[in-house]
Amino acid sequence: MGVDLLAAQEGGAADELVPTLETAGFVLDPTARRRQVVDGALALAKSVGGTIDIDGEASLVDEITNLVEEPQGVLGTFEERYLELPEQILTTVMRKHQRYLPVRDASGTLMPYFVTMANGSIDDDVVRAGNESVLRARYEDAAFFWEADLKVPLDDFRAQIDKLTFENRLGSFAQRADRIKDVSTKLAASVELTGDEQATLSRAGALAKFDLSTAMVVELSSLAGTMAREYALKAGEAPAVADALFEMEKPRSAGDSLPSSTPGALLALADRFDLLTAMFAIGAKPTGSSDPFALRRAALGVVSILRGVPAVAAISVSDGFDAAAARLREQGVEVSGEALASALEFVEGRFGQQLRDEGVSAALVTALSPSAGTPGRAAAVLADVEALRDDEAFRALVQVTQRITRIVPAGTQPGFDASVLTDEAETTLAPLVEALPDHSGDSLTQWFADASGLTEPLNRFFDDVLVMADDEALKAARLGLLQSVIAKAPAGIDYKELDRALDV
Repeated sequence: MGVDLLAAQEGGAADELVPTLETAGFVLDPTARRRQVVDGALALAKSVGGTIDIDGEASLVDEITNLVEEPQGVLGTFEERYLELPEQILTTVMRKHQRYLPVRDASGTLMPYFVTMANGSIDDDVVRAGNESVLRARYEDAAFFWEADLKVPLDDFRAQIDKLTFENRLGSFAQRADRIKDVSTKLAASVELTGDEQATLSRAGALAKFDLSTAMVVELSSLAGTMAREYALKAGEAPAVADALFEMEKPRSAGDSLPSSTPGALLALADRFDLLTAMFAIGAKPTGSSDPFALRRAALGVVSILRGVPAVAAISVSDGFDAAAARLREQGVEVSGEALASALEFVEGRFGQQLRDEGVSAALVTALSPSAGTPGRAAAVLADVEALRDDEAFRALVQVTQRITRIVPAGTQPGFDASVLTDEAETTLAPLVEALPDHSGDSLTQWFADASGLTEPLNRFFDDVLVMADDEALKAARLGLLQSVIAKAPAGIDYKELDRALDV
């Protein structure tokens, strides 16, 4: 093969290179190569009555596809006694260290098998034995760490993280954990918690980040949070506390699941708000491709939680930064207004990027930009727009509303002297505006239900009335009348851009 390839290169015959590689067994088409990886893995798993969760292992399958040129699957096994360890330990070792695909039974339970992909022709028995030996050694280490960690009280682990430096200017991980606990409590003031949830938040906050000092997490850092839950349950903590400790680390990446409990969501937010505020305070914000503290991921986590967990949707990004900044200042860390403004802009930018990545139009992203600081609110607006966008009456209401925002000068206050109004179009409109409920904090759906009747009177007003009258009192009344419509419409929306978005 090497001679043929060299000849093709020297002859300059690029069109001969592909056939030469394919003849040698290389699978050049990545789609075909991935299919070969999947088909081979599934066939091997089926041979022992199992299967592989291809969708769940999609990122690992993609990685394997890009590592091998001529996929050759090998089925390996390990001793069943290792299945007594938590599944996350076993699969983490397989995925992270060895690039093995876990084999499961029909119910999804892990089986004592794995599939590895070699590259090209191999001696299956030799490769299998080598991989099984490596996995056995790693599982022995994991079993040792597991048993050793179970002997240590959780509060002792929590005390030990004081010996771990988070960042020289920001103190230890124990100090960071204390900040997370206090910030989560502060954020909880904006959320309705039951008595049990308050107790869960308090206890989970007191144990926050304890697993960073466990032998298992020191060895396998990606298990942070996972081991917190496992060890908490083994220590007799309430399942809700264990779950909150696990959920504090979620989402770990884009597309990962979000915290399902309110205490877990509050701790996850506090964790990320503390990290972002602290790093921006000391000037360690991301630059170009450099992001050593994963602040972009933290910002996306904040946005995703505030968008996707209804119980905490009322919390704003500013609320989180203010709480985190106040707690850092208590520790003696200087947090400037400029740093907070920069951090807020950073998170809002991540929100806009997230929407664009989801296929939301540029005009609609701009329309939502006034609500970028409250992603929960923006998500609700987005959902309403998608539900109402094909309703002609809604589109007409938005169109006439944006017309108001184009005409009325910024800073105009709502309110008007009805006695000054004389034209029939404005005297007809005025009582309708006065009767309109205040929907400034409500949804577009609620506003539309009550305000749709204003569309025709407003259009007539614009057709018949000169808003910028020479008489200052009359002009003020007309502008105030129009601004009253805007003041009662849902806030945090750029109606000009929303009108454009509905035309897309």
